[in-house]
Amino acid sequence: MTPVRRGGHARNPLGDLVTWSEAEGERGTRWREAIEREGRLVRSLLLEASADGRPTRLEMTTLAGLLTHLTLAWSPEHELFVVASQASATIGIRRLARSMVVGAAVVLDLVYVDDELAPRPARWRVERIGTHGWHLHDVDGSEERRLTVADDGRPILLDEVSWPLEV
Repeated sequence: MTPVRRGGHARNPLGDLVTWSEAEGERGTRWREAIEREGRLVRSLLLEASADGRPTRLEMTTLAGLLTHLTLAWSPEHELFVVASQASATIGIRRLARSMVVGAAVVLDLVYVDDELAPRPARWRVERIGTHGWHLHDVDGSEERRLTVADDGRPILLDEVSWPLEV
């Protein structure tokens, strides 16, 4: 299979402009994202995943500061959730889609990272509500996300345009 090397931009459900790139290689995938809100850069992210889809490295800059070299080594039952990150959602959904049929649900332990840059443990329930539909919510019921994903596992965002990084 030919490695994916592409970039794009789109609007997330909050109306932010997300500019991203995805580059696959022998050792895994490297994602880069920049999020712009009201004309200001509010986040820059680098996220790497191993060839088997496990998150391995996160670097993130927000208005709160810089989170560098967060090396992620935990059990196979853990996931990474970066709020409003297409890369984080894609990595997690691709892994879960391999083992979850429509109608299945699972409660996951995860590392939750938001723009305050204070990683913390959390527990979320993930339900596969359709071939391309997912419902995620924390077990306390205070946050939830609904995602519709493309065949490749990437969330479908508004006004998306993508292009190959190599021709």
